[in-house]
Amino acid sequence: MKKLLLMLVVLFSAITANAKCDWSTLKLQQWNNRNVYKWYVSGRVLDDTCVDWMFMVYDFQTKKTDTVYDNKGICEVQFNVKGKYKMYLKVWNKCEKCDTALYREVNIIQFPGAKVTSTVNASNCKKYKFELSYIKGSSVKDTCMDYYLMFYSGPWMAKMSQSEWDNLTDYQIWMEYDFPDADFIDYTETRIVDYTFKNSGRVLMIAQWYNKCVGQDTFIFRKLDVCGTTTKPKCDWSKLGFGYNNKCNTYVFELGSLDTCISYTTYIYNFKTGRWIDTFKTRIFTKTFADTGKYKIYVIAKNKCGGCDTAYSNFVTVTCQPTSSIKNIVRDEDLRIIGYYDMIGRKVEYMEVDVPYIIIYSNGKRQKVMRSK
Repeated sequence: MKKLLLMLVVLFSAITANAKCDWSTLKLQQWNNRNVYKWYVSGRVLDDTCVDWMFMVYDFQTKKTDTVYDNKGICEVQFNVKGKYKMYLKVWNKCEKCDTALYREVNIIQFPGAKVTSTVNASNCKKYKFELSYIKGSSVKDTCMDYYLMFYSGPWMAKMSQSEWDNLTDYQIWMEYDFPDADFIDYTETRIVDYTFKNSGRVLMIAQWYNKCVGQDTFIFRKLDVCGTTTKPKCDWSKLGFGYNNKCNTYVFELGSLDTCISYTTYIYNFKTGRWIDTFKTRIFTKTFADTGKYKIYVIAKNKCGGCDTAYSNFVTVTCQPTSSIKNIVRDEDLRIIGYYDMIGRKVEYMEVDVPYIIIYSNGKRQKVMRSK
C-alpha cells in the first residue's frame, strides 16, 4: 500500500515576558502518514534540566482537551474521526518562571458523500448486505479507490447496558476502545458485500474509503446488533422501585414489585473510602453497614423477557452504630481515661448525643461508646 509521508518543520520565535528565557532554538517537527500524526520537539534549550514540556490535543468538535504522552520528545496521535483539532505544546522553565507555547492545527476531512448502508436478510438475521457509496466528484471506475469493512466484537461492547450502547459516540469509540486482535472478526475488500456473521450479538463495524493515489482515507463507525432486539417487545420498567427500612446500621432494601421477568444486581459504594464494598443479586436483601457515612446504592435491572436492561441509583446516610451507652463503661481504679476521639481519630472535648466516639485508656485499651440522651 503506497504511503504518503509529509514532513513539516515549524520554527518558532517564542515570545515571553521573562527576558531570561530564550526559546529561539525550539523546533517542532511534524510528520503524518494518512491519519497518523507524529510531532517531535527539539532545541538546545531543552538540554536545561529546568525546562520541561507537555503535549495536548484539543478537539474542536467535543470541546475536550486530552494530554498526549511523549517518548523523548516524540508523540503520536491517530485521528479516526473527521474534524478540526489543535496540537498544543507547552514548554516552561521552572527555575526562571517563564514559559512559551507552540501549536499546530490538524484537519481530518471526510470524503464527500461517504456513507454505508446495510440490509438484513428477512429469513436469516445473521446475513447482511453492505454497500459503501461512491465518493462525490470521483469516477465510478476510479482505480485509486479501495473499500474496506472491518468487524470487531468482544467484552468491551458486550458488557455495556443497552442505553450505553445506543448512545455510544464515535469519539468514545476512538478514545476508549483499543481494537484488540482478540476482538477482530473479519474484513472485506469490496464496495458491495454479502456477509454472514457466525454469531449473534453486538458488532462494531468500521467502513473505510482509501484513495491509494493520494494516501488519504475516511473512516465511519457503525454499531450492529446481529440478531438483536429489534423484534422484541419494549421493556416495562413501571414495577421498578427503591425502598428500605432500618434499625440502626442494619438496612433491609426492596427494589420494586415482584416481576419474574426482572433480575437485579445491586452495588454499594462507600463515599468515605471511595470503594465499592458489596454486591447483592436479589430483589430484597439485608445489609449491615460497618461504618457511618453516605453510601450509593446502584442497581442494574435486566428484563429477560424484553431483552433489555436499565440502571438507577439512590443514596442512604448511615448515622447509627450499635454501641454501649457511656454509662456502661467499665470502671477500674487502675485505669485512667486519656481522651475522647471521633471515629477518624480527632480529639474532641464534647461528646454529642447519638454520635459514636472512641475512648482511649491509660493501658492502651480502646472502647467505642455513644452518649445517651
